[in-house]
Amino acid sequence: MIAGAVVLAAVAVAGCGGSGGVHRGADADDTLRAELGRITDTAEHRAWVDFGDLEAQRKAGLTGTGRAASQLSAHGWGEIASAAQLTQQSFGFDGRTANVAVEAGNPPDTGGRLDGGIDPSAVTPKLQALGGTPEKDGPTGKTWRLQQDHKISLTGKLADTFTGAAVGQFNLVRTGGSSLVHASSLAALDGVDADGGHTLGSDAAFSAVAECLDHPLAAELTDRGTGDVKAAVNGTVLGVGTRGTSAADLTNELCRTNPSASAANALAARLRTQLASGSSRSANEPWSQLLTDAKVTVDGGAQHVVRLTAHPADGRGDVLMQALLTGDLAPLLGT
Repeated sequence: MIAGAVVLAAVAVAGCGGSGGVHRGADADDTLRAELGRITDTAEHRAWVDFGDLEAQRKAGLTGTGRAASQLSAHGWGEIASAAQLTQQSFGFDGRTANVAVEAGNPPDTGGRLDGGIDPSAVTPKLQALGGTPEKDGPTGKTWRLQQDHKISLTGKLADTFTGAAVGQFNLVRTGGSSLVHASSLAALDGVDADGGHTLGSDAAFSAVAECLDHPLAAELTDRGTGDVKAAVNGTVLGVGTRGTSAADLTNELCRTNPSASAANALAARLRTQLASGSSRSANEPWSQLLTDAKVTVDGGAQHVVRLTAHPADGRGDVLMQALLTGDLAPLLGT
């Protein structure tokens, strides 16, 4: 997860539902929804999903140290992004070259996957050299165990080679095709490597939110409202993200399901009021200065989705995702 998201892990953000959401084209959000289709539908996964379309970010020129790039680039692989150079040396892959990244679940059972840009023939010898032993294969490919579930060892080949704080995220590694899956336990590994069954991608609410987010460069999804430790009583799912084709053309988005049409209309009215006259407590600035050209629509459908779009001001990349992290979305949404 992104730095600080260990605290936010109980806050997570979640996808959306195909049959219940607004349709923006036949291939709307295929990348995000494909990743949700690989994540089992559990309470832990509903609590937190972090997604990054790294290939789309590169195409948009969102690389390097620019403000927007630095805010977006670690989404989907925040648990291991800070150790990118070490993973290349120790495990034979560079997450920065992956096409798509996603993480789901709360520590210590966060599972992560990188799809595209991974060469298993480079990874496997590294895992074997670290003493990896074969485990049961999964949909992605061959599984290697480097440590027991949830164990973080300070001695041995792995500890000697990989000194990053994320070492526990590589207790198990599964790789095949052009993908790599990693986790601290076998259950967490399998949880982000589903092949059929009930997944977040088949959940109506998550699918509706994913479709509403509409090809995000990065996104966070949760059913925990804006900071609750339990799922929202009314069963709503929230997603925030950023889309665009360049740093100068970014749109921040918020999509939330609602239990009824009247609840959706009430939320839309509140958002319009707060965006016009409210302020972000953490930034100590009016929302109207943080987000420009804000538009709120009731997309409706079976999930009664409300959608907010706006342009982040002053070169920012993810005003709304940061607001989720800081708790600022609670007064904005009235939760």
